Amino acid sequence: MWDVAVIGAGLSGLICARELSKAGQRVCILDKSRGLGGRIATRRAHQVRIDHGLRYWQSSAVLAPLIDELLSEHILKPWAVTAYEILQREVITQVSPDEQAPIYVSPEGMSAVGKYLAKDFSRDQNLLLEHRAIAIDPLTKESADGWRIECEGGQIITAKKCAIAIPAAQAAHLLKTYAADSRSDPAAVISQAIQSLKAVDYWPSLTVMAGYDEQYSHEMGELDPNGWMVTDKAGTSTEWIGLDNSKRNGFQKGQSQADQSQADQSQADQSQQTKGPVIVIHAQGNFAQRYIDATDLQPAASVLLRASARKFSAWMAQPDWFQIHRWRYAFVNMGYGETALEIEPSLVCGGDWCVGSAPPTRNLEAAYLSGLAMAKKLEK
Repeated sequence: MWDVAVIGAGLSGLICARELSKAGQRVCILDKSRGLGGRIATRRAHQVRIDHGLRYWQSSAVLAPLIDELLSEHILKPWAVTAYEILQREVITQVSPDEQAPIYVSPEGMSAVGKYLAKDFSRDQNLLLEHRAIAIDPLTKESADGWRIECEGGQIITAKKCAIAIPAAQAAHLLKTYAADSRSDPAAVISQAIQSLKAVDYWPSLTVMAGYDEQYSHEMGELDPNGWMVTDKAGTSTEWIGLDNSKRNGFQKGQSQADQSQADQSQADQSQQTKGPVIVIHAQGNFAQRYIDATDLQPAASVLLRASARKFSAWMAQPDWFQIHRWRYAFVNMGYGETALEIEPSLVCGGDWCVGSAPPTRNLEAAYLSGLAMAKKLEK
């Protein structure tokens, strides 16, 4: 039996698991996916690494300890990007560097962050990927001194304590299996927790990844061909677009020779196939909501590509290749007012939806603080 089972390997779950492990607890992490990090995600397409989830890490007082650690370990590097915004239709304005907080990316792709945070966990031992939790029950009917977690493949995990670090709607669905156990004492507590989870509301998002011929590398119109991103506050379809391959085109001055060698290898790997621009487009929440359950997302991708072409450069409408990914739980619209939801002393929930009494401005900050809060509750 594990001391703690953490369900979910996004930022909250990984931070919670790492803190508890450092405190001497025997921790097991479960996640339904093959990779780590949740929306801190990187995909390989046409031999190119593309960040199709989290766009970048922005300097933040809340995240400063973690960012400093990731920088010192060479997981993150500064991104020399020129930022723009659209505040009214067809007007692209460059953001003054003095108004832009430092921005960081990972040369190996954002998924490197999740891998780093889980570096002290071993796959198939205390890191169980492709393990979707489908039911949770107390080990005995009389008490909740331990938890039995059933996974989709029939695997059973037992632990003295449990942290559920997944989107609120998924956590509510999982807790229903506990409520169905119908123990009289916790029935009201479980019911209240499920209602709190159901009250959390997310905006979905769609991400388009598109690659182009090398001839367009210097045909960026008003945009800086060395690296750009645009936040669109006036559009009805696109919310953000960035030149993703610029994240891997070299590093800041003063880097070590080892870092430069790593950069050269990263660029060499990617140059095998796509040599031209690779852009990533994130959709507006309202737009994504219309397509989120569609079987075929290609029409949505076409709309986003055409919209980008109208605003920036005509060639963006006709990529050599493109992919589209849906994020059902992308941005918290209505969150839970504490940094963690304690159901019982040995059972807590958390995630980016736990926004606290003074909500952070970004999901990433809320996720980080919630991971710390869950660990603190379970250390008792």
